[in-house]
Amino acid sequence: MRERPDKRTHKKCIKCRKWKSREALFDDDGTMIQTKGFGSHPDSQDGLQTICQSCKSTMNIASRNRNCTARIRHHTSTRCLTQLGEHAPTNFTAELETHLGYGIRQLVKHLSHNLKEREGPKRKLVDALNEGYHIDHIYPLSRYRVVVDDGVDWETFRECWRIDNLSAIPAEENLKKGAKVNAA
Repeated sequence: MRERPDKRTHKKCIKCRKWKSREALFDDDGTMIQTKGFGSHPDSQDGLQTICQSCKSTMNIASRNRNCTARIRHHTSTRCLTQLGEHAPTNFTAELETHLGYGIRQLVKHLSHNLKEREGPKRKLVDALNEGYHIDHIYPLSRYRVVVDDGVDWETFRECWRIDNLSAIPAEENLKKGAKVNAA
């Protein structure tokens, strides 16, 4: 007979049905040997989510693959955070649209329209992204000096991330182009 984990230290995920640690576990040296299995949830009885972080991550990835807006939002915020580095405000992702100066739905609409103009009216952005298309900067990121004197030049940042400076193109084309402006 299998021994059931202690409910005070472990919780069962409602998705994968596995018992996961409620808190991160550390050895005597203070080295983490097991990560916390559940994210926090202020409204739940025990303060933890009902789905473990591993299942949550898998679900988020699957959702982004189906939901074009979520995928573009994730991609854009990740690229922006990489560009800004340590100078990114702590609330950057939550306030992404404010920092960009436009909504992600506007960006999706632009990318979709641009793709249909180039590849035909039946072409779908979500299909292109699932085929490996990249969101390309027509004028490359390297052209813009966004971080200046230990701060962010938000005007230059918005110029770099203008809607009309972005396009969905095949990965091979983007990698071949590199940090150049396409002559086409």
